[in-house]
Amino acid sequence: MFADDNLNDNAIVGMWYWDVLNDRLYADARMAALFNVDPLEAMRGTRCDAYVDGIHPDDREDVAREIERCVTAAIDFHREYRIASIAGERLISAFARCHRTEGGSAGHYVGMAFDITKQRSAESTTPTSRVADHVLQAYSIARQITDEELQQKLKDVLVRLGMNLAAETRERPT
Repeated sequence: MFADDNLNDNAIVGMWYWDVLNDRLYADARMAALFNVDPLEAMRGTRCDAYVDGIHPDDREDVAREIERCVTAAIDFHREYRIASIAGERLISAFARCHRTEGGSAGHYVGMAFDITKQRSAESTTPTSRVADHVLQAYSIARQITDEELQQKLKDVLVRLGMNLAAETRERPT
C-alpha cells in the first residue's frame, strides 16, 4: 500500500479500463489503493462492484445508479463522490469514455480519477479551480446534447485543468 502522502502528491490518482461485457475492471495500483482493492486483483481485473464498494456509503447508491444509466445509454461517465481511503475521506472526480460495440451498446470504458479534495476544501480558490468548476458544469450540461465534438473538447479542457491543478497543488506549501 501507499503512504498517505503518496495519494496526495498528484491530482490524478488512478486510471482504469472496464470491460463492461465481462464485468472486468483493470486498474493501476494507485486506483486500487484508493478504493481498498488488492493491487494484484486490480491488475488481473475484478468486478466493478469491488470499486463501488470503496465509495462512501452516502454516495454509493447514487454513483451505482449513474454507472447503470451511463452503461444503459452507452454514454460517457462523469461523477464526483467521496471515498474513505487510507488517506481519510477524499473527494474524487471520475471521468470515463464509453467505447461502444458494433451494435451500439457500451463495450468498455477507459477512465481516470482526480483527487479534488484540496481544491474543494481550500479556503481560497485559485483561478484554475474556479475555471475547472465552471467547465465541469458546462460538461455536465453538454452531456445532455448530441454534440460529441463539444463534449470531447470539454473533456480535453478538463484533463488539461486537472494537470494544472496538480501542478498548483505540488507548488503550494502545506
